[in-house]
Amino acid sequence: MNCRNIVINYIKNCEKNEPIFIEDIKEYIMQFYRDEEKEKIFNNIKEILNRLNKENIIKTAYKGIYYIPKTNIFGEVPLGNSKIVQYKYLVDKFGNVKGYITGANLFNKVGLTTQVPNVIDIVTNECKNNNKYTNKNLNVIIRKPKIEIDNENYKYLQFIDLIENKDNIYVEVDNMDEIIYNFIEENELQFEKILKYARETNSKMVIDKIVALAR
Repeated sequence: MNCRNIVINYIKNCEKNEPIFIEDIKEYIMQFYRDEEKEKIFNNIKEILNRLNKENIIKTAYKGIYYIPKTNIFGEVPLGNSKIVQYKYLVDKFGNVKGYITGANLFNKVGLTTQVPNVIDIVTNECKNNNKYTNKNLNVIIRKPKIEIDNENYKYLQFIDLIENKDNIYVEVDNMDEIIYNFIEENELQFEKILKYARETNSKMVIDKIVALAR
């Protein structure tokens, strides 16, 4: 099959105003080619996407991120950064969790602070090195998880972040223990699993906290 036709076929199956990542296109298209053809095909994909962009079939949001434009009575609707952040860092195309929000945004959500930071802190499997870095286009800070994030453990890892508070976020309430316990209840966290993930992440602080809460 012609490479352009494969790319177009992939794009036709994408929803309007949803992010299309070049990495996903590459993954899809390689099933039609041998490994030794990979480099040449990848270069072709970039050229094809550039042409489709010029033909207004797709639009470029950022480097390597595209979308099919959607219009309403006011004209073309731009692709929002929140959708890009969601699919790039938080949930993959199959609905599998690969990241979670942490830092002041998390503390604000659970009611520990009234801070509303401009930059969103995210712990994600997509961070491949040990250093956190800022994606200025998307206004997020990306951090590498201590263990790989999945559908089962991400709420537990969020909980660990709340207890450890490594960013030294100022807690504005006096009932932190009550809020922490409510987080456990609302997310149906099991004490045994909290201790399990605390051990896996080497968090003695969380182990001590859970022992105290369980008394």
